[in-house]
Parts: sequence; structure tokens; C-alpha cells
Amino acid sequence: MELIERDDFLALLQDRFRKVAAGEGHCFFIFGEPGIGKTALVKAFLSQVEQESIQYTGACDSLFTPRPLAPLYDLALQNKEAWAQKIHSSLPRAELFTTVMQELSSKSKPVILVFEDIHWADEATLDFVKFLSRRISRMKCLFILTCRDDEVSRQHSIRNVLGDLAPDTYTRTTLTPLSRQAVQKLAGEKGYDPENVYTISGGNPFYVNEILASYSPGVPDNIKDSILAVYDRQEEGTKNAWQICSVIPEGLEINRFAKIKSSWDTAMDHCFALKIIIIKNDRVIFKHELYRRTIENSLSPFKRISLNKMILDLFLGSFEENGEIERIVHYAKNANENNLVVKYAPIAARQAASVGSHIEASKLFLTAIEYSEGNNEDQLVSFYEDYAYECYLTNQGKDAIIYQGKALKTWQKKNEIEQAGNSMRMLSRLWWFEGNRAEAEKNGHQAIDILAAQPASKAKAMAFSNISQLKMHSEETAECVAWGTKAIEMAREIHDDETLCHSLNNMGCAQWKANPGKEEGKERLFESLEIALRNSFHEHAARAYSNIITSSLVNKEYALANEFLEKGIDYCEERNLDSSKNYQRYLKARLLLETGDWSQAGSIVNNLLAEPRQFGIVKIGALIIRTVIETRKGATNSLPQLQEVKTLAFRTGEYQQIVPVAIAILEYEWLTAKRSLTDTELKICIDLVQKVDHVYLNSEFGSWLKRARQEDVRLPQLAEPYMLLEAGKVRLAAIFWEKKGCPFEKAFALCAGNEDDKREALVLFQQLGADAIYEKVKMEMRATGIKKIPRGLRESTKTNPAQLTNRELDIIQLLQKAIQNKDIAEKLFISPKTVDHHISSIFFKLDVNSRAKAVAEAVRLGILK
Repeated sequence: MELIERDDFLALLQDRFRKVAAGEGHCFFIFGEPGIGKTALVKAFLSQVEQESIQYTGACDSLFTPRPLAPLYDLALQNKEAWAQKIHSSLPRAELFTTVMQELSSKSKPVILVFEDIHWADEATLDFVKFLSRRISRMKCLFILTCRDDEVSRQHSIRNVLGDLAPDTYTRTTLTPLSRQAVQKLAGEKGYDPENVYTISGGNPFYVNEILASYSPGVPDNIKDSILAVYDRQEEGTKNAWQICSVIPEGLEINRFAKIKSSWDTAMDHCFALKIIIIKNDRVIFKHELYRRTIENSLSPFKRISLNKMILDLFLGSFEENGEIERIVHYAKNANENNLVVKYAPIAARQAASVGSHIEASKLFLTAIEYSEGNNEDQLVSFYEDYAYECYLTNQGKDAIIYQGKALKTWQKKNEIEQAGNSMRMLSRLWWFEGNRAEAEKNGHQAIDILAAQPASKAKAMAFSNISQLKMHSEETAECVAWGTKAIEMAREIHDDETLCHSLNNMGCAQWKANPGKEEGKERLFESLEIALRNSFHEHAARAYSNIITSSLVNKEYALANEFLEKGIDYCEERNLDSSKNYQRYLKARLLLETGDWSQAGSIVNNLLAEPRQFGIVKIGALIIRTVIETRKGATNSLPQLQEVKTLAFRTGEYQQIVPVAIAILEYEWLTAKRSLTDTELKICIDLVQKVDHVYLNSEFGSWLKRARQEDVRLPQLAEPYMLLEAGKVRLAAIFWEKKGCPFEKAFALCAGNEDDKREALVLFQQLGADAIYEKVKMEMRATGIKKIPRGLRESTKTNPAQLTNRELDIIQLLQKAIQNKDIAEKLFISPKTVDHHISSIFFKLDVNSRAKAVAEAVRLGILK
């Protein structure tokens, strides 16, 4: 079909290709409904630039279990060079991705890489998309991805991919249907009723094409009837071929297809002549997916089962020989061959986990459980534990606890002491992550008790280390070290590197966070990370990154924290360790809050809290950050949120959760003069800060307690800036916080100074957007007779719906004109970094994550015309 009304989209691709040729790589997402013409547009564009570029195309399949990295396999088939062989090896994923990227970067011409149907991509492929997209600006590469928008739900992983990309590294466009005029013109040329064709097709090019095609005479009531009408008119041989092809969504290789039935020759010739069945990338496949689905849905359940079983029986041996386990699982499931599903789903799950597709792995282990029917208890309990572990890694906490509990009951019923103890230890870890300290303690100590009389083993050593971990979280450093030492001694006795790594992590983190023993703690934690990386202990490496970041934040070592945040998040992303990645994203938000980038901090925690399956520990931290920012900005409804997070935090019984919440509440009390912390709760907090040796957090608590309630708390030691304030050295305290990069703390230090210091503090609060704090401090200054107080936000800022500043209004007007950051900086005589900062603030205020959405939202609110 002729490409109609696509000139603007082609021009957009051409423009982007010219910039890519100049060294500015870019991603181009093309969304649209099925049949809207995404593939046709891409083909037309590729044809236009064929002589100027090197082109690769891959596609994702609509299999029940998507094949990991399927588009890269397609690339390997098209690329005869040495690197293509590596994709078939067991090369670590990060190394494979780097190899592919380096290969694409080495070409003399610009490279165009196309991934079709990314909505069907597995997690590993999406990781490659993220990996390449985050680095593409340095390459001469245009990465085009097509996606059906009706297949992308709110929870679809592609949304996370888009949310994580820098706004200026990608373009997203949605193809529009053909206009009424265009459809009417085409229909008129064929002698059809123009208005009727447009009404039925809605302008979808595929529907229009099918309605007007010679093999679909007349105008059917809808496209489904049209397809079935064509189907019903075919000879039995052709129908048979269509039925078989309809249950093979990914298409079947020609050589395999030929083995099905040699007498098909005539029927297949007819299929190819109709162009409904075609050969694409050496596979026999329906030309249009809508055709395939319609035919498949028209089959009786019995017919679908028998056809899937036929494919399975014919090719089971070759599927297994070629490692195509996901195809075995797909056809076995559709053929109701439960035993084969139970046999192969765990194999496919382990393959998926080995390349970091832990979400896919969890789905496959659940499939194995569902098809096991309880016939083999030994097998089923291993599936329970495998599924629980994959759920733990991928932020599915409730399922992890349920299935680890099922495993525990099975081991107890079989009187398997060591396995039962190990299950209790794992449940202790899961309950801690869920924010339930009581259940974590109960299961942890039950594991110790049940294993007490057992000989040395990995399960026993890990049970000791688990208690050490709980003591680390509750800041009981001496007990943490004592349990950790027992675990290390046993781990060395049985040559167990994993438990050694785990124990060093706990002890190192506890010692680093506490006042004495920091250097020894650092050494142990970095040794733990080195062991984890050397042995590919993915979970423990992620923990080591998290605890290095946490310890750095506790001690205000922001540069170190930032360095390991980048490394840790990348590590977790590459391996689908979503639980750890989310915890580290919360830590990143905390760093941004403390260093004054509240817009980005707010954006991160809002994304974390939008995830309904979020682990309790991450939820507590994210809620605290959001409430603090909202309270400082003057939100009037932050109390219910504070009460919610207070309940969650006190349930953990842990210093690291309770004290930050208490500080947030005391800040709220100071601002509103309303008590929210009960005397009992306050006493718990005071007991904790007098027991735990974290000098910065304790000092911060003492400072807010005095500010909010004029009460002092006895602390063994104050952190340096708080000691300086106590000594009346306001300027030195402010300089300390300035060097650390903490504007909010600097402003509060200046509040204790002279009139000029106080005025400087007001300016800082104003720059941060801390309107409520600004008003409170201003009133206090007026009460003491200070005049010439800096004025607040301009009226123009207050009156626009999103409270954008004048500078932000300047910038969003330039965003509407699609002007890039570098050019905005030149026009406004500011640095590109400052432009980035303003755009982050605009995104936060408009609650969007892209430039296009920001402009659209500003238009909707009437800020832009």
C-alpha cells in the first residue's frame, strides 16, 4: 500500500538522522495501534537512507515466554562478523552489551538499529534498550523502536525504560490514522462507499487496505468478519495451513515448516499468492498479526490443543537440541502437556535468570508450580523456594513471603531440619524487607534454635550471619560483630565464600556507621563487595553497594555516596535486581534532598510510591522524603502522611527508620505549633539516640527537639557543625554545610546569626522553594524588630497554576519551540547545567517526565497557549 500522509513523520526521522550523522546519537520510539503503519514508515525511511547508513533490524516475538534477547539474535543473523558469535556464548550480559555497542560505534557510516514490536520484549532486551539508550548520545547511531500503544499498560516495563531516559536523548511519536479525506479518496478510486469505508476502518491503514483488497470483496461489518469471510472461502488445504500457522506466533523456519506435511505444496503456493502467508527472515509467518489472531481465536479449544501438540511432537527434539526451551514451554502449555511444562519451565527460568531476566524467571517458576499439581513434593518445594527468591529480587515481597512459608511447612512436614532452618532464615530476611521487625526477629531466632544441634553447614553459618544483619539494622554494633564473627569462623571452616561475604558486609556496615571503628568497617565492607563481584554473588554485591551508600550518607560523605550510587544502580539494572535498585533509588533521593535538589528527589520518591508492590523499607524512606519536601513547601495536608509513615517506622523498632520520622515530625511541629509525637514515642526516640552512636543523626534530632519543643537531650557527642553553633560560631557552621553542599542546613545555621545572616538564610529558603520555612523565619525576624526583609515569590510566580518562576516560564516557552538545552542556555545567558536544573524543577512542578509532556501540561493548565 502506498505510504500516505506520513511526510511529516518521515521528515522528523530524516532530521534526526542528519543530527546522528553529525555525531549526536538518538532513540526514536514510534507508537501506534496495530495496523497503523509503524513498520511501513520505518521501511520507507530505511529505503530513503539506504546508501548513507548501515542498517540492522530485529524483532520481539509474541510468545508466551519471550525469548531472551531475541532482537540481538536477529542482529547476529544479519552480521557475519566475529562479535555475532559471542551472542551464542555464555558471555556475561554487561560484556555482551558493551561488545555490541562497541561494534556499532566502530562503523564508518551512521548506524540505524531497528527493534520492532518492543512491547513484546523480555526483560533482558529492555535492559539492552536502556543500556544503549543511556550511552547513545556519544554514538553515530539512530535507534528506532516500534511499539503498540494498546499493549502498553500502566505496569508495562517499557514505561520504566522511558521514565529512566534523559529527555533529550529520545523522541517519542505516535502515528495518527489516515484522514477522512485520504480514506474517502482511496475508497472512491475502488468504487466503494467512501463514508462507509472510513466509518468501519477509523482511518487505520491496515483496515483500509484489507477492506479494499481484492481478496476481500464487499464491505464487511468489521475487520474480523472480513478475515473470517476470506478464510471460509478457501480450500481445505489452505485453511489447514492457516490454522497451523495461527498457533505459531513467532513463525516457523522454512526447513521446519517443510517437514510438517509435504502434500501442502499446492495449498502453500496459494497462500503465498494471496500474500496472507509470507516468508520473512527465513520464517513462514502471517503477513498481518491481526489475521493470525483472528484465525487462532476461531479454532475450537480441542483443535488448538491438537495443533500445538503436533508442533511440539514434531520439533521437541530439535527445540531441545538448539536450546529453544521457551518454545517447548509455549507449545507444551498450549497443548496441555503438563509434565513437559513442569520439566522445561524451570530450565527456561534458570536460563532467564542467568541473563538477568528475573521477572521472566519468576513467571516461569510460577508456571512450574501451577502445572505441578502437587504430584512430586520434593520437586514442588524447590519450585516454591526458587519462585520466592526471584520474587524477593524483583520487588514482589508478598508472594516471596507466601511461597517461602509454603516451603517451610513442607520441610517441617518432612522433618528436614537444615532446610527448615534455612527457610526460617530466608523468611526473616523477607519480613525485615517488608518492614516487620517482630516477624524478622522471630524467624531469625527460630532458625538459630532449630540448627543449634546440627553440624557446621552453610545454612547454619548463614543463620548466624542473618542475626548479625538484623543487629546491624538495629544499630547494635557489638552484637552484630559477635554474631558476624561466629558466621565468619564457620564459613571459613566449610570454605563458604558466600556467607563470608554476607557477614563482612553486615559487620563492615555496622562499624562504618558507628562513631568508632569507621576505617575497619570500610575495609570489611569493600572486601565484601570484592568477594561478591569476584564470585558473581549478585544479591550480595547489590547489598554491598547499598550499604556503602548508606554508610557514606550517614557520615555525610556525599561524593563517595554519589560515586557508588551510579555504580550500584547500573549493577542492579543490568541484572533486574529491582528490589535493591529501588532501595538505592530511595538512597539517591535522600542524597538529593540533603544536597538541595528537591525537584529530582521528589520525582524519584513519587515514582517509587506509585509502585503498589513496593517493599515496606523503601516505602518508609520514600514517604519521609516526600512529606519533608511537601511540609517545607507549605503543603497543608501532610499530617495524615506523617502519621502513616510514623506507624510504619515504629513497627520496625529500628533507629534508622524511627529517628528520621521523628525529625520530620518535629520539623512539622515547629512549623505548625501542633504536637504530633506522643510522650511515649518521644521517649522511645530519646532512648534510641542515647543508645546509638550516630553523631550526625543524633545531633539533627537534638537540634529539632530544641527548636520545636525547647527541650534538650543529653548526647555523648555533637557533630562538628552543631558544636560550632553551640559555641556561637555561626559563620563557621554555615561554611561547613556549604562545603558539604547542604543549602538547607546552611540556611538554618545562618538563622542563628545576626541580621545579615538571617537575611541570607531567607534568600536560601526562597531559592529552595521552602515557602513555609521562609514565612516562619520571616515572622520571627519581624517579631524581633528586624526590617528590610527580602521579599517572597513574585506575584507572577504565585499566580500561575504550577507556580513556575519567571525563569522557568522563559524556559518552558523555549521548550515549546523544541529548542535544545544548549541553545536555551545561549539565549538566556545561563549555563547548560542551570538549564538542566530549571527543567528538572519544571518537570517536578508539572508532575511529568519529558519535555513534550511538560509543554502539553503547561498548555492544559493555560500557562502556555
